Amino acid sequence: MNRYNNFDLLRLLAAFDVLALHVVDLAQQPSLEFLGAVDPKLALCTLFTISGYLVFQSYESSATLGDYFEKRMRRLMPAYVAIIFLSIFAGAWLTTLPLRDYFGMETFKYFAANITFLNFLHPDLPGVFANNPLKAVNGALWTLKVELMFYVAVPIFAWFFARLGRWPVMVLGYVLACVWWGGFTALAIKTGKGGFNEVARQLPGQLMFFLPGAMCYYERERLKALGWPVGLAFISLLVMADHWDLTYLYPIGLAGSLFFCVYIVPYLGSVTRFGDLSYGIYILHFPLIQALVQLGVFDASPWLALALLVALAVGGACLSWRFVEEPFLRRRPPPKKVAAA
Repeated sequence: MNRYNNFDLLRLLAAFDVLALHVVDLAQQPSLEFLGAVDPKLALCTLFTISGYLVFQSYESSATLGDYFEKRMRRLMPAYVAIIFLSIFAGAWLTTLPLRDYFGMETFKYFAANITFLNFLHPDLPGVFANNPLKAVNGALWTLKVELMFYVAVPIFAWFFARLGRWPVMVLGYVLACVWWGGFTALAIKTGKGGFNEVARQLPGQLMFFLPGAMCYYERERLKALGWPVGLAFISLLVMADHWDLTYLYPIGLAGSLFFCVYIVPYLGSVTRFGDLSYGIYILHFPLIQALVQLGVFDASPWLALALLVALAVGGACLSWRFVEEPFLRRRPPPKKVAAA
């Protein structure tokens, strides 16, 4: 939890934006299409950029490498494992198959693929959401594989920082990420094969957003000192990059704009009265939308379905924080020392 800055607020808004975009894609209700008005890439890129700042901060404040990985796993894994089991047992209620057929090899394959972060290998449960526009149980989980890879990448970057210098390594990493992203995107356009787009958005492509967030972490005091002028410059860069499709300047403009909103814009108050809900909302919303689509709630009343979805997502996130996420975070013993930032 972050005190006296706007990180929690931005993460929560980004999680709700992802929810809104998935409502448009999955429910396919004309009356709710306005929910897709925000730039579709903004929410997810915001989460990756903030992750770059906070994960490097977590590494630098950890006493040991083991302490760092323990903190990261305690934050990521409990709720992730819980949503996989919850999806399987909820699927037993939603499936169109007899239970003896549902609890078979296909469900085991779903569990095995998802618990190992290989969600793309088996995204469906047998007989669940079979008549929905998209059959995947939880299409939001693919980003957590990228997040886990970020965790592994950070100590490697730190090792190179110590030998080659922080800025040369970060700039080179950013350039290589852009080459990866651009190369596979070009292949997708040339061949018409969407699989290349999927490769483009994996690691190392997402380092385009993760590393600018890390740069803001290491340059935070200088950016704070520069204040409003540099913040407005970054916002202008973001707007121009988005308007003119300047793909490789967009992440830099986004990172600077987010830092501006976090530290230079006055503190807008705490949104964590009932816990840090952004992660819970993010991992819960997709199967909730799918369930409401299968049950016909969106067809019967799109607005009622939207209200019910938000209530279920927020309520589920509160329960996840109270009974799953927070207890595991609380159990971690404090580090013996703090490394210098």
